Amino acid sequence: MRNFKNRSCMKGIGTLEVVGAILVAGVLAFAGLVGYLTVTDYNPPKIVKLAADGKALEKAPIKLSILTWNIGYAGLGKNMDFFYDGGKHVRDTKENTIKNLEDISKFLERMKEKVDVFLMQEVDIDSDRTYRINEYERLKKVLQGYMSTFAFNYHVNFVPVPYTNPLGRVRSGLAVFSRYKFFDPVRIALPGQYPWPKNTAMLDRCMIKTYIPAPDGKKWVIYNTHNSAYDKGGKLRRMQLLFIKEEALKEYEKGNYVVIGGDWNSILDDDLHFEYKEKLQEFYMPLPKDWLPKGWKFYYDKNVPTNRSVKAPYKKGETFVTVIDGFLVSPNVRVIQVKGIDLNFENSDHNPVMITVTIHHR
Repeated sequence: MRNFKNRSCMKGIGTLEVVGAILVAGVLAFAGLVGYLTVTDYNPPKIVKLAADGKALEKAPIKLSILTWNIGYAGLGKNMDFFYDGGKHVRDTKENTIKNLEDISKFLERMKEKVDVFLMQEVDIDSDRTYRINEYERLKKVLQGYMSTFAFNYHVNFVPVPYTNPLGRVRSGLAVFSRYKFFDPVRIALPGQYPWPKNTAMLDRCMIKTYIPAPDGKKWVIYNTHNSAYDKGGKLRRMQLLFIKEEALKEYEKGNYVVIGGDWNSILDDDLHFEYKEKLQEFYMPLPKDWLPKGWKFYYDKNVPTNRSVKAPYKKGETFVTVIDGFLVSPNVRVIQVKGIDLNFENSDHNPVMITVTIHHR
């Protein structure tokens, strides 16, 4: 009897040792991952000079047509939900991703005659979520005759969430395509980060700034921005908006013509009347009312939603939709037209917005 108890005791100790060893291994693995992500964290200077590809027209325009579109890395078509928004999926199939990219390309091809400058966000070049497809290279082939540049805003070797099916490697960013020759393109880091170690697996938000010569010797200053989302309370967004205002005012005070387009990740209008049944999620926040510089205006189409929730696959009339994509324009720029283009969220969780502007002499 005594020997049986001893054997039971030894068996219990052995089980505890195994559990302990597993816990220690898990802690060490987590520490190793955090260390790896910290060492390899993408941490560029605040200003980075960007390369420019392709040839464009030399003519200095008095009028520009600009289109902004977050293409959702061709992985967030209407069939998709996404884990970060409360959905179940991490990535779409390769077949659907390729189809989305082809449909996006066909749309851009159709718009070439109408659009002088394309501002795009969430363009993947080497990500596991898009099967390592270089979307930027694909879009350059579609938009031949446009000068282009690209800047990373998501550069992580291994995103570990969700833990049962990690997002993995992400290489993604912003792209600008211009029919007219631009110069001195730069990546400008937006301020604010999540606390360590979360920040090692998150986006590094930024803008692209490009200059296009204007016919009067001044410059068109075109920005492509993709501001923070998901930050509870909107602290990062407020920091970034303040920075953007200061940056834009510097260019305006030089006499330049400033247009900032992109995905602001803030609701641009509090008087929208879209039909939906889904509850508004807390990370959707309104643009601060007291933020706009004097004389500056936001332009968007309040009749066409630019973003939909990806908590579940898209269903018109049920899925939450709003307007978070548009343009901020300086007082010396006159807006001829702004138009949202309703693509029914077929290939992205965003719809494009197009604006036509000209120099406004007072």
